[in-house]
Formats: sequence, structure tokens, C-alpha cells
Amino acid sequence: MKNPAGKLGVALIATFVVVILALILLIFPSDEESEVCPPGGAPAATFPAGTKVKPMKDGTYQLTSGFGPRWGSMHKGQDFGSAAGEPIYATADGVVSASGPASGFGQWIVIDHNVDGQMFSSVYGHMFEEDLMVKAGDQVRAGQQIAKVGYNGEVSPPGPGGAHLHFEIWQGGHNGGEAVDPTGWLADAAEPDAPVGAVPAPSAPQQQADGDLPPLPESVGSEAHWQVDTIRVARAVAQKFPEVKTIGGWRPVDAYDDHPSGRAADIMIPDYNTGGGKELGDHIVEYLMANKAAFHIEYLIWRQQYIPADGPSNLTEDRGSDTQNHFDHVHATTVGGGIPDTMTSYGAAPGAPGSPGAVPVPCGPNSAVTGGEADLAPGRLDAEFEPWVIKAGNICPQIRPPLIAAQIRQESGFDKNAISPSGAQGPAQFMPGTWPGYGKDDDGNGQVSPFDVGDAVMAQGRYMCEIAGQVDAGVANKSIKAPNGAVELYLAAYNAGFGAVQSSGGFPTGSPDYVNQTRPYADQIQQYATEYAAVA
Repeated sequence: MKNPAGKLGVALIATFVVVILALILLIFPSDEESEVCPPGGAPAATFPAGTKVKPMKDGTYQLTSGFGPRWGSMHKGQDFGSAAGEPIYATADGVVSASGPASGFGQWIVIDHNVDGQMFSSVYGHMFEEDLMVKAGDQVRAGQQIAKVGYNGEVSPPGPGGAHLHFEIWQGGHNGGEAVDPTGWLADAAEPDAPVGAVPAPSAPQQQADGDLPPLPESVGSEAHWQVDTIRVARAVAQKFPEVKTIGGWRPVDAYDDHPSGRAADIMIPDYNTGGGKELGDHIVEYLMANKAAFHIEYLIWRQQYIPADGPSNLTEDRGSDTQNHFDHVHATTVGGGIPDTMTSYGAAPGAPGSPGAVPVPCGPNSAVTGGEADLAPGRLDAEFEPWVIKAGNICPQIRPPLIAAQIRQESGFDKNAISPSGAQGPAQFMPGTWPGYGKDDDGNGQVSPFDVGDAVMAQGRYMCEIAGQVDAGVANKSIKAPNGAVELYLAAYNAGFGAVQSSGGFPTGSPDYVNQTRPYADQIQQYATEYAAVA
């Protein structure tokens, strides 16, 4: 009979040796294995800090939808049509801020990046839970696989045929920043499996070789007679807002020195009398004021509003025409900077269009609900209004149904056919020039009308959510203060314009109208909102 104790002793010794060897390997890894694998699995190619990488390899996808308006809403990214299961890679070094369920996306991943001192976020959508390879808080590297392509959430067509990666870039970060077209981001991005130490090949430059803004295109305007600061403003606006087709302003004789001295530019707004035109002008004003120090802005005028670089804005006198009242153009007067020479440098365009304002709330195009959380006291609204108020009050988290209801009560008393002395129309009291920017056929009756309850209330929700995003961005970057909470600023911006909130750095000041109209407007609506709110 063999000795079982002897066998046991040998086995224990062997186990002890294996454990010791394992500990040695952990403490003294070989050179070949010294790099710890990141959360996504195998280490990514090593890229220089700040390198941008494509989220998918060339040949594994085709671009099926770009950035911009789509199907009546804003598509805030690009769609990479692909086969389910294809790898998705981190587009830059960063930290995962979200990984999991997301409305419309099924599952998503959000990564925050710091590239050349600027904050960005990248968003990846439509994956399945089992294909997520990173979690919130993970440090990831450019080119590291983070997920696999899926067809989760709202895709067209449903099922594997709709498999794609939805990819977004947010300048300023996903919370409080602005979605920008990923095309520029990806223009000089490297392949995710490029050789170690690889640097992406440069794309066609958007700036001059020395990093300066490119000259104003001749089709847009002439830089002759302008001083340095004015040229910088014109070049930056032309680059950031390609919708602008004409920038002028120099003339030899004028009642004021601004234009003859070359310190002023007139940025002409296409379709200025439409909602879209007004929005474009607002965004340009917000962009210039957000970067007023870099541009050396002295003051702006837009839609009869004088907006100084420092101090409150005020309404100018009526000069008789849309041009003289600055409805068809944004007037920008700069400090000047002197007449340029061949050695003058203009630098790159600062900031992003619309920052710190003009930032749509990042709720996504699919975030509105049809029932959702009402937060609304039952039976307080007419049956025709209630479902639309609930739906509009769930477009974004800042604007809840009681506030929508209160605002419509203040605006029109729920009168579907209301027309104000100034021409504002319907229950939400939209001006004809503003309505096209927000109105849609939400009730599906074949017309887009400010007098239709569904169309009007949903337009009210969209407009208020846009304002909320603008105000919140200003609060986040400390250009706007909200000591009494942000809601009164949302309402003030609706009543007096976001420019009034932005230039005042909070609740508008400097005009009797702000005391006699805007303050009571904001206070009354907040009071009404408490009457419509459901009691917990």
C-alpha cells in the first residue's frame, strides 16, 4: 500500500512553489509584460499626449448620417454604419464619466478629455450592456477598445440592419458644453491601431501655417481699412459661423468714428426676420461677448440692444429701419489695435460658437416623453392642454410641467386664439419672427401653427429648454450668478432676452423695463408654478 501522506506532502510543496513563483511575477514582472492592461483589455497603441484617434478603424464602417438638422430635430453627432460587434475605440486619453443606460441610445459611454488645455467629451451610443468594456471612473487611453458596435435603443431599421456607432464631440464637456460637428475633430485623427508612437498625418489646415486665422474670404468681405481687432473679429466669425455670407462696415464718413476708424464691423444676418436668423444673431453676440477680452470688444449692437463689454445693456432709440436699428446685422466695435502690417499675428479663433450661451440642453433628440413624470397637480388644467404640458415639461430636466403651465397662464391665460397688441400669437404668445425657429407639427394635423395647442406648447418647451441651457452654461463658467436659483433667470431671459441676462451677469439690470416688466413676470410665474405643482 502506497503512502497517501507522502503524496499529500509533495502536493503541498508543489502548491507552495507555484504560489511563490506567482508572487515573484507580480512583484517583478518581465519587461515584455510590465504594462498593466487598461480596463478595455489589451493595451492601446501609445500616442503622444493630446492625440485624437478615430473611434473605429477605416474599412469597418461607412458614414451614414452627419451632424446637423435631421428629421425635424438636431442630430448632434455622426453615425458610423457597421456590423454588430465591430470594435469601438476611445478617441483620446480621458476618464469615463458615464457607462450604462441612456435614453434613445440603449447603452452609452461618455469620456471626458483634456486636449491642449481645453475640455471635451466624446459620446458613443447604441451598444449593448454586455459589450461595454469600461465603467465610470476608468482612465482610458487613445485607441483603447471600449465597446463593440450594437443596435440598442432607437435605430433605423430596428435590429442588426440598423447597427451603428453614434459618435458625438462636446466642446466644453457634455455637461454644460456644446455639441460640435465631429468632422473637424476627426480630420487629423490617427487610426486606433497605428504603430506605437505614431503621430496622425495632418489634414488640410483650417488656419494659416503659423496658426493664425485665415484671411476673410473675398466673397464675404474686405479687410481693407480695418484695424487689427476688427479683422480678428471678422475672421473668427467667418470661421465659426459659415452661415454668415457678408461682413462689412468700413466707410470713410459717418456720424460716429467707429466705422471710418476701422474699429467696427457689421456682421449681416441672413434671413434676419425669421426665428432661425434671430437665433444666429443671438449666438454670434453670445460668442463675441464670451470672448470679449480676447477680441477687445468695446460694445455690440443687435436688434436695437446696445451691449457694452462692461456694464448693463440698454435699448436704443428707434431709428426708423431694420438696418438702422440693427435688426439685420450685428454691429461690433473693438478697441482697435492699430493698422496691421505684414508681421501682424491674429492667433486662432477663441472659444466655441455660442459659448457660454447658445448651448442646447444635452437632453438628446429622443428624450421627450409622452406620459412621463407629470409633477403636475391632477385636474388643474383643461384636458386639451394637460397632455401637452406634461410632454413639453419633460423635454429637459430644468423645465418641468408646472413651470410650462404657469408660463402659458401668464402669457395668454390659456387662450388658444390670443393675439397681443405687439402681434404675439397663440397660447404661448410667439412672435411671428420667432415662431419658425421652434414651431413644429407636433400634433400631426398637417400644419405648424402657433394657435394649435400641441404645436404651441411643445415650441414653448423647446424654447425654454434652449434658454435653460444657455443660462446654465453661464452659471457653470461663472459669467452668470444665480443667487436665487436659475429658474428666475430662465424666465427673465425669455422675457428680456438672454443677452440681457448675460450682459448683466444675472437678473437683468439697468433698464426700467427690467424692474416694471421682467421682475414681476418672473415672480408671478414662479408663484403660479407652485399652484400647479403636485404635492408629494
